[in-house]
Amino acid sequence: MTTHSAAARIRAAVLALSAVAAVAAAAGLGLGSAAATGPLPHRPGTAASSLPVVVSCTGHTQTRPSRYVLACGDGNAYLTGLHWSAWGTSSAFAAGTDTFRVCIPSCTAGRLHNFAALAALWRAEPLPGHPGTRYFTRLTVIYTGSRSYRAGGKTYHLPQTATYPLSASGGA
Repeated sequence: MTTHSAAARIRAAVLALSAVAAVAAAAGLGLGSAAATGPLPHRPGTAASSLPVVVSCTGHTQTRPSRYVLACGDGNAYLTGLHWSAWGTSSAFAAGTDTFRVCIPSCTAGRLHNFAALAALWRAEPLPGHPGTRYFTRLTVIYTGSRSYRAGGKTYHLPQTATYPLSASGGA
């Protein structure tokens, strides 16, 4: 069940990222422009063929994944419980949980930390080696709750937002 405050946070994130996309488009960066490649053949289990995808760590294209791994090397950073409110030609928005392992004192002894977050995918570009397919090349995570955690006897604070470049090979 989505609460009023969660819906308000999602709307605020959508507005903020729409403004970023509009400014970038005006500056000629083409964040919201659609590729002029024509329609793609429909693949069962995928969204409309004109929609961009994200690439998983296994190299598979996805739309509206419920889980997305950022750290392909060790799997210690990922988004889970993703509930997509929108998936369009220039952006996609979800609410979920950002989880990552803090490697203090070491990665094997470190622990996982979870944070409520909104996820925004943007900057769709052609996927190399896949004519007619576009993929989102940027992920912005917006933390909606507590952003503090303790590790090694110290308190750390996450920024309100973090933006990651996404690889055509998968993950960030």
